[in-house]
Amino acid sequence: MRPLDTSSPVAPATGVRFTETDALIDTGAQRTILAPEAVQRVGLSKIDVTTLIRVGGEVKADVYVASLQFPHTGFTAIEVIEVPCCELPHPLFRCLLGRDVLSRWIFTYDGPVGTWQISERTVTPWVEPPEGIDLWGK
Repeated sequence: MRPLDTSSPVAPATGVRFTETDALIDTGAQRTILAPEAVQRVGLSKIDVTTLIRVGGEVKADVYVASLQFPHTGFTAIEVIEVPCCELPHPLFRCLLGRDVLSRWIFTYDGPVGTWQISERTVTPWVEPPEGIDLWGK
């Protein structure tokens, strides 16, 4: 994960800050969600506010723009994605991968065996923003 705007303080060697975090695959989540700690660690830029519907009701969430990378997988990076931020139910995970990301992949779960596999076809390096959201401030 990295900020889209590289004008913020950055690591001197790369010019862009990155952070690694464990993520939980959540096929019930429409959108990928980040915990506040992950957003703060990278310094993402807030672009909007949204209402999330989750177990327990609705919650207001700030929305940030980011890039997601999947090291050591061979999967295409997502160069631009909007990610809401809210507290997640378990401190072990700082990211829920929702269907906005999962829809790019072929995800196979073999319940009786308890295994899963992800593969990827050719995809675009971005996820379309929801209707009415202008990422570029035009």
